[in-house]
Amino acid sequence: MPRNNFEARIYASLKAKKIKFKYESERIPYLIAGHYIPDFVLNTRSGKLYIETKGHFRPEAKRKMAAVKKLNPGLDIRILFYSFSKSAIKWCEKHNFPYAIGDIPDEWL
Repeated sequence: MPRNNFEARIYASLKAKKIKFKYESERIPYLIAGHYIPDFVLNTRSGKLYIETKGHFRPEAKRKMAAVKKLNPGLDIRILFYSFSKSAIKWCEKHNFPYAIGDIPDEWL
């Protein structure tokens, strides 16, 4: 089950929209010692989509996400922010991570 209110809201939203998904069901290796466990994994018509939800985008999370993308360039990893943050958006654009704020855009589904 989701570990915070934001993930719980996205979880409920996906359920309500009858979207098939798994929550924290996959482990994706990256170069920093450890494994990346995406918050949500969706199987869409265009392929598998990984969604990472972020309330606060801390420096250690930025390093991890950059490392995951470097080791797994073919994965479609997107970041969903709880609220608007100019610096977080700038980071996503610099590192080529699609992002959204508040809820998963219908076009991602």
